[in-house]
Amino acid sequence: MRRLIPFFFLALALAQSPAEKLKSVLNRLRGPEHQAVYVLKVVRPQSEKLYRLQVYTDGQRAHLRVLEPRSEAGQAFLSLGTELYLYDPRLGRTLRLPPTGRSERFLGSDLTYQDLMGRDLEELFTASEEGGALVLTPKPQAPTPYGRVEVHLKEDLPERILYYDQRGQAIRELRLSGYQAFSGRVLPGRMELLDLLRPGYRTVVEITQVKVGPVPPACFSPLALERGC
Repeated sequence: MRRLIPFFFLALALAQSPAEKLKSVLNRLRGPEHQAVYVLKVVRPQSEKLYRLQVYTDGQRAHLRVLEPRSEAGQAFLSLGTELYLYDPRLGRTLRLPPTGRSERFLGSDLTYQDLMGRDLEELFTASEEGGALVLTPKPQAPTPYGRVEVHLKEDLPERILYYDQRGQAIRELRLSGYQAFSGRVLPGRMELLDLLRPGYRTVVEITQVKVGPVPPACFSPLALERGC
């Protein structure tokens, strides 16, 4: 019986459609419900800037709060599916980001607000498989700047994600490594996003101080951006 179990799971994986495989891959990428400190390093040819973020997520929603640098501490962001909220302590106000602003850069990094929302690869693209990679093409009228996205896997875990523009040129590459296992779920320990059009421009995210377990539902209310989680 023991020898049959791996073959059962292999057959199950092979039976998945590309869309089902994409969903499974992205669920692995999001990891389990957890709290953690994300260290965000924005690298430019002549400079580097470091942020520390307190992050709360249940895999579907995410609450991010800037801890450092002190000059920007207190800024907070809340992703609720297709809705994204920003809190600026200097204004003392919570703002809802309009769809037109979702392609703007997050904290001046190579990440966009759309990247924070986390569901666009499932909702805006149709998945197929080519040469062992998942290939995503935009659905008709999908609000995305990408003409194609490739998700390259290693042992069923995303290792690289390549983003192409409408002309077929690769413009961004996300590298994932250092996966950590938590009670049957995994979470990448390091993510590196490269701007392929501008040499020397990249953003590195390292996930530390991970605490797996339920996150209070109140953390995912816009009010929590001002009051704290």
